[in-house]
Amino acid sequence: MIRYLYILLGLFILFAFSACATKTQVKKTIDSTDKAKIATPFEQLSFKSEGKTVFEDEGKFILIEGSKCMQRDNGAEAATVLQWIEMPGYVDSATVVLNGWDLRYLQKDREVNSMKADIIHSKLVKSAGSSFLVFEVQGKLDDQNRADAYEFCVFYSGFGYRSVWFDAAIEWDYNGIEASAQQNKTQGAVATVENLGSKGTLKGNDVIAIIPRGFDFQFDDTFECELRFPPCKWADRADYRLLQAAYSLSQTGASPNRDGSPHWVTQTIFKDNDTRTHRIKTRAAQIRGSSVKLRADFLALNPRAGKTATCRKNTDGIVRTQTFRINDLPYDYAVPMLTGWDLSYECEHQQVQRAGIWIHDIHFNPDANSLEYKVSSILRDQDGAPSFNATHRITVLGLNRLPSSEQHRTPKIEIKLREH
Repeated sequence: MIRYLYILLGLFILFAFSACATKTQVKKTIDSTDKAKIATPFEQLSFKSEGKTVFEDEGKFILIEGSKCMQRDNGAEAATVLQWIEMPGYVDSATVVLNGWDLRYLQKDREVNSMKADIIHSKLVKSAGSSFLVFEVQGKLDDQNRADAYEFCVFYSGFGYRSVWFDAAIEWDYNGIEASAQQNKTQGAVATVENLGSKGTLKGNDVIAIIPRGFDFQFDDTFECELRFPPCKWADRADYRLLQAAYSLSQTGASPNRDGSPHWVTQTIFKDNDTRTHRIKTRAAQIRGSSVKLRADFLALNPRAGKTATCRKNTDGIVRTQTFRINDLPYDYAVPMLTGWDLSYECEHQQVQRAGIWIHDIHFNPDANSLEYKVSSILRDQDGAPSFNATHRITVLGLNRLPSSEQHRTPKIEIKLREH
């Protein structure tokens, strides 16, 4: 019972300073075929720690993967997931990676105004003998009138370690590093958001890895009137069919500049057959230190232009799953991070019934220096035709233990006297 009180205390600390409080939702079944029910975030939180242990080196490091789904009866507000992972007591540093998302309308396909999957808060809470990684995720899928029920599923990887074994510091973990931009249609389909870290962040042999936390795409609030009842209003937002949605976080430029500040770039695509003005928001955290290693990969984004002469109207509206293996990883521990994905319809823009991409079933073998994982993807309208294209990139975050001579270094003690 005392342990659960610590959990509730940690949740209060984590979410007490959130900018917007989540409104109470009506708890009712959306569809007789779905068992999930609408609930407030605290109603959907249970005292069952969810997640599967992928790999553990007891006393040093643990990697856990999991997923969680939430339904909303309309698109007026984001679906909010509060999740916690119980970790071993030795863990004193931990964070979470957004490793996938799945959004779907529950009744039928629709045009899209916005799509979102975003870990907005994360915190490690320590209690007697245990550690809890607690995080808050928001997802959203809506059209012009925000009247349609939808489901959001988040896929995550949480890792934790005992810091005495590593020179690795997790930074910007609670709120993340948020960046936003408005992409005018005259600027083209590929939006670029640059991030520049604090001056003097990186010193000596430090390496920095940028941890993906989320995205938020939304078409600009340009007035658009559709033939429907009730009639449109001036405040209605624009929605469109979707041709392509893509995200690519480039960490190849995460090395320090001359002033020691890290630099990374995120590129995105969110479009129908045409190029539309839209807004982009991204979020990330970071981990740095001499124990941090990085095997980066970059996904070049190529915008689609719409229907082509070779368009095939074949049907393939099912989840597509593939298995991948990465060898020759010279790391003590490895964490795969989904830093690039591209979903597009084969032919031209379509309404959306379901869209998503996620990695799962992760297996790390330190003896073989290999990492294996599966990636699943889906993009379909109501009838599942035409088919879709999907591609992704994985950046591997590596962690190496400190040499034995450095593991038990005397901690530096700083004493600050109060000024009177």
